[in-house]
Amino acid sequence: MAKNTPSMAKNMIRRSLLAVIDPYPSKAEIDLLWQYFQSSCAYCGVEIPRESRTGHMDHVVSSALGGSNSIYNHVLSCSRCNGDEKREESWQSFLTRKATTQTLLTERHSRISQWLAQLPAPTPKAQEIQSQVDAIISNALNNFDAAVKELRVLRADGTGT
Repeated sequence: MAKNTPSMAKNMIRRSLLAVIDPYPSKAEIDLLWQYFQSSCAYCGVEIPRESRTGHMDHVVSSALGGSNSIYNHVLSCSRCNGDEKREESWQSFLTRKATTQTLLTERHSRISQWLAQLPAPTPKAQEIQSQVDAIISNALNNFDAAVKELRVLRADGTGT
């Protein structure tokens, strides 16, 4: 198992703070996602047994790029597509590369697009507070960076364990 690093912890802090204002999907919403995609990967179509825990909820627009945690900003993905192959690629580009025929590309693109079309537009209030959210998270991450720096100085001085 991978060890936690400061950069991993920093990403977890950012995601956790974002989830306070933009919560992760509920169990009922996750059930809806599985039903909509018929327990199959949105990209390659492989069937995903739910009990296997190999199904991923892939952010279509990552939170790092401003995507929300709304269920409608996720698609059901197998671990190979989400974990090994897609990475930071856009879903459209990945799907174009992944689909083996034009028919599959058209069908899967349409299915994903119809799902994403349900994503609610940001409210004026949400847009209004976004700069405050960004500032709060930036401040927390700067404090974390400062703490890591102080701990590294202690370690270098030989006073840490």
